[in-house]
Amino acid sequence: MLRNQVSKQLGVDIETIRFYENVGLISKPQRLDNGYRSYSKENIIELKFIQHCRSLGVSIDEVHSLKALQNQSSDCAQAKEIVEKNLKLVSKKIKELTNLKKQLKTLSDSCFGSSAAKDCEIVKSLLKASEGEDCACHA
Repeated sequence: MLRNQVSKQLGVDIETIRFYENVGLISKPQRLDNGYRSYSKENIIELKFIQHCRSLGVSIDEVHSLKALQNQSSDCAQAKEIVEKNLKLVSKKIKELTNLKKQLKTLSDSCFGSSAAKDCEIVKSLLKASEGEDCACHA
């Protein structure tokens, strides 16, 4: 299968496939007589593995590590460590997003949408914050 066909089938940008190949995340595809790359079933499986890992927030370096573990007979502690690290990152992001939601809700609640824009409490609060004053959203 040609790279553009793989790209369409998997929904992966052509440049991303090229990048994965250049950093050694996928095996080198065979070359056709015309020089085009021909991606095998194994290449497709490798790309799907990468896609799945990336969808879980796994970094490129971590994908390398997980790929390396596929053929090892040692325990899976390294894989668990990678997943646990990403789990902690997700928990941290959830806390940050929850805080951001509260801040935006406070700003939204300060405005009734019926006053002149120049008198808008949201704009006033943002302006106060830019001048170093406490704003409603960070109270």
